[in-house]
Amino acid sequence: MDGGILNLSQTSEFLGISEKTLIKLLREEHIPARKIGREWRFSREALVRWLAAGDSTDYINRDERYMVSEDMPGPSSDLFDGIKSRLDFLRANGNRIQALLPEMDREIVLPREATLRVSYKQQREVEKLEFKIFWDLREECRRKARPGEKAAHISGQKGER
Repeated sequence: MDGGILNLSQTSEFLGISEKTLIKLLREEHIPARKIGREWRFSREALVRWLAAGDSTDYINRDERYMVSEDMPGPSSDLFDGIKSRLDFLRANGNRIQALLPEMDREIVLPREATLRVSYKQQREVEKLEFKIFWDLREECRRKARPGEKAAHISGQKGER
């Protein structure tokens, strides 16, 4: 076998991580790989490029990102009505997100300008139709960058783009 093509075991050794961690990366990251039959194959060269393209600031405080959510199971027609009633409630309460999600420990107001994204996804055993409203990260949630460093997010969820 060409030394430039690695299997799962060789790749985990090459990266210095466990196979379990490598499998987690395959699920959660955009790691360059191909599944051929039932086996994963990796290009050593592509892995080096992938590592070199990474940015550690993408991971700063990743576990501390702030997120509050609420799941509402039920018939699709009831969910559609629920979306509308929650949006009406949000609007009636000055676009204050805490009015919609009272367990939030901070006051955030949906800004005047934002973006709506509608997307469909298949992830593992779940299909999702998502409606997302997002906006640029508020200034008070940004960490000031040192000279030569990109600004990193220290609180709030990273803006989606």
